[in-house]
Amino acid sequence: MPNREVRGLGLSGWWIAQVIRLLPGGFQRDYGVDLLRAFEDLRDDAGASAHSPIGAKLAIARATLRLTFQLLKAGIAEHHSAVSRQRSQQLRLKESMPATILTDLRYAMRGFSRQPGFTTVAVLTLALGIGACTAIFSVVNGILLTPLPYDTPEQLVSVRVNSGIAGSTGLYGPSEPEYWDLRGASRAFADVGALQGMEVTLGDSTGVRRLRVMLATANTLPMLGVNPIMGRFFSPDEDLPGAEGAIVLSYGMWQNEYGGDRNILGRTVNIDVLAHPLPIVGVMPPGFEFPDDTWEAWAPLQLNRESSWARNNHYLEVLARLNPGISLEQAQSEMNVLAARSTAAYPEFYPEPGYRINLDGYHEHITGTVATPLYVLLGAVGFVVLMACVNVANLLLARGESRKREIAIRNAVGASGRRLTSQLLTENFLLAAVGGLAGLAVTFLGTKTLLAIAPSGIPRLQHVEIDGTVLGFSLLVAVGTGLLFGIAPALQAARSDVQDMLKEGGGARGATRSGQTARRVLVAAQVALAVVLAAGAGLMLRTVLNMYRVDTGFRTDNVLTFELNPPASKYDSGESRVTFYNGLIERIEALPGVMSAGAALSLPLTSGTNNWSIIFEGQSVTTVAEAQSARVQICTPGYLEALGLTLLRGRQFDEHDVADSPPVVLVNETMARTHWPDEDPLGRRMKVYSEGWPWMEVIGIVKDVRHYAVDQEPRTWWYVPYAQSFATAYYSPRSMYMTVHSETEAALLVPAIRDVVNEYDGSVPISGVRTMEQVFAAAIDSDRFVTLLLAVFGILALFLAAIGVYGVISYAVSLRTHEIGLRMALGSPGSKVLAQVVREGLLVSAIGVGVGLAGSIALSRSFETMVFGITPTDPLTYGGVVGVLMAAAAGASLVPARRASKVDPMVALRVEN
Repeated sequence: MPNREVRGLGLSGWWIAQVIRLLPGGFQRDYGVDLLRAFEDLRDDAGASAHSPIGAKLAIARATLRLTFQLLKAGIAEHHSAVSRQRSQQLRLKESMPATILTDLRYAMRGFSRQPGFTTVAVLTLALGIGACTAIFSVVNGILLTPLPYDTPEQLVSVRVNSGIAGSTGLYGPSEPEYWDLRGASRAFADVGALQGMEVTLGDSTGVRRLRVMLATANTLPMLGVNPIMGRFFSPDEDLPGAEGAIVLSYGMWQNEYGGDRNILGRTVNIDVLAHPLPIVGVMPPGFEFPDDTWEAWAPLQLNRESSWARNNHYLEVLARLNPGISLEQAQSEMNVLAARSTAAYPEFYPEPGYRINLDGYHEHITGTVATPLYVLLGAVGFVVLMACVNVANLLLARGESRKREIAIRNAVGASGRRLTSQLLTENFLLAAVGGLAGLAVTFLGTKTLLAIAPSGIPRLQHVEIDGTVLGFSLLVAVGTGLLFGIAPALQAARSDVQDMLKEGGGARGATRSGQTARRVLVAAQVALAVVLAAGAGLMLRTVLNMYRVDTGFRTDNVLTFELNPPASKYDSGESRVTFYNGLIERIEALPGVMSAGAALSLPLTSGTNNWSIIFEGQSVTTVAEAQSARVQICTPGYLEALGLTLLRGRQFDEHDVADSPPVVLVNETMARTHWPDEDPLGRRMKVYSEGWPWMEVIGIVKDVRHYAVDQEPRTWWYVPYAQSFATAYYSPRSMYMTVHSETEAALLVPAIRDVVNEYDGSVPISGVRTMEQVFAAAIDSDRFVTLLLAVFGILALFLAAIGVYGVISYAVSLRTHEIGLRMALGSPGSKVLAQVVREGLLVSAIGVGVGLAGSIALSRSFETMVFGITPTDPLTYGGVVGVLMAAAAGASLVPARRASKVDPMVALRVEN
């Protein structure tokens, strides 16, 4: 407001001017000067009507005050009116956005319905990619990402150790003294529990069966934060040595064995390892699993702290809970200090490099062996999704070329590039949404298929399901694919030059050429992704083939295996156990078709075994830390014959090697090379590290056996005859694996063997009946599972890459129809045209292959722990992948190339003109 309008109006005029300045800008601008002039007239009238100077001043003051209130009232009304207008404008804008989106969706649906072939191919491609990716993610989510069903599971850690003794490789469970050290010396842990799994014989009036019982210290189950639905946990008093004990049942055992009886508490369970029955004190809730879902009951471990086993007797599984605020790294630092202190305090048990304590998150401990393969599969299927996006992007580019005149006209009549991009992205997201919905069907089917073919040894498979997390991931993938395959075609179409498009008249020639570079780049990307997937599949395929070809050292054909566990109450001495197995083996060998039968402490590829400290004659050993260690196999003579173990030198065990005869032992090749590198092992002597045990003479050398895994090199092993083991090697085990070699199919012997065992002793249950072929197949199931899925993804990638090459070459041919016709009219032979077109396809593919090889080599470290018999950069595998892909590219280029070579020059020239 100009100051000159205020001058001369006095104090009251100045006041009114300040009030006007407070009014909304538009109101002040439109009416400010007029209001001041009206106030001047009002002041003059008020002064003139007054009878005295004081009266005039009072009249002017009243008029000023009245006008002030009127102006403020008008200003407030104007403010509310402006806000109302703004809100109405925003409301109209908001109302227009849904309307615009609906309009775009209706337009997109009409466009897709007019091109059913394009729509079907695009939706199926997206459904396959999104569905496969979500199915693999459902497995990864259930196994690796879903937390363990315990209270604050991230605080649970697994504790394993290595004593540093020669020949003692890897990590294993702590011994009893080491467990007490962990409980007493650690400030990082809120609690530390110990476990020992055991398979026992459950016997009652209905018969006998095997029962998997987890023995645990009394503090272990409460540490998990899951309470029984009935009863209680066993108490610390029940966990003391010599106490009556107790047992807690799983929900499954409660239902299956006792029919869900609500009065189960107080009843007793008879198991063979105890002289007295155990009272049932609790039932765990459904879904509770610890350590996994195969364990049916939990009972007290009853460790004796006053008379614990030796420090080098490692057999416990130890679980600890971190104190709040303590990280795994901090706890590991404390364990390093404890290990160093123990090494210094007990040098007779821990030689250099010393005792080591290792901590792992309990979730990682359970799933560690499958984490890398599952993440590799998730990455592989992610590549499939990318290839599906590239394929759809290529289809959209081709579709966009046929719509360039439409887009140009819309642009010419006023549609902005932003508006056109919005329309095209709406179409793409609609396509992605439909593909995602169709992908859900693929997800459900794929997840069921994966669970059906997944190896039984994969942990936590029961947690795999289609839940909210999986559906959210599917939605995220659908939205992401919509952006990936849609953004480039949409931007290219929206940024195209209107004048050029209108001048081209919508012809295919100019319109198609403008998108060829982008399409070639996309096809090269497809080929690169296909190389990565095919290379991974090739590496795993060669790994599985190498596993089948490797010499495991034992026979797999026509061999039946099963496990026996005679009750402790009947077979409580070494002599009684030897008599039981010798008598049973004699009866089994008498069956028609049986060639040999035997029993052993452990079975290759299914179980571990004991790693015992031993002394060789001539060594000066004063402590266990100075002793060597090797794995022991306790077996009957028929075991070596039934499994086809090869005797390289010397003799095998026979019926004369009994407890009263001279102690004997067999060693494998690796042990012979390791401990007698420059001399003949036959006739040498060795013994277990302990006072009072006799020397055993080496009578033979057995060929190496890959006992732990097909892809693990053999370790040092020694074999003790079962009939002597309780006199020479600590004990004769009750639970043994039986091996029966037959003339024909081994599985046909199962009914006859069951009858023999039941007739011989009906109190002995048979479990784990399998052929050795099934044992071998189960041992490599995980590798075969990964190989199968990678092969499927690789074949799909190869197909998509070939389709992409075919599409880009076909469009290139359609672009150059006039040029090709002209060349042929001038005398160029069809063979030259064919070679030129194929060369163009191979050039695009070669670029993609080069990029893919570089990516494969960069990602090869992911396969370091998964391959066997080859390196992750195996040249033969990569050479085969390149050859297959280039052959596929040549085949995909050949069809359009042959069509180009047969172009009629006159027809091509007429069409172009």
